[in-house]
Amino acid sequence: MANPLLELSPELEKQLLHLPPSDKLRRIQLLAQSLNELWSSSSPETSTKLSEFFRCSPLAEVVATGELDLSRDRSVPGDRFVL
Repeated sequence: MANPLLELSPELEKQLLHLPPSDKLRRIQLLAQSLNELWSSSSPETSTKLSEFFRCSPLAEVVATGELDLSRDRSVPGDRFVL
């Protein structure tokens, strides 16, 4: 069953399809901004550290079982990348 919040009237859909790209981009940006604001206001734990995120991820379970080795290859020189 279709979500009624996602359905557009045929008139609105037609208008959106005929907008110039810059106007479409602006509307997409506004929608993304509103979603970000909604997400950040409903999720109090938005400042999770990246390391904590990976510890809680399914990837951590695979590493813990030994199926995947993410240890650093020490045979490769660490200074091979020059900025």
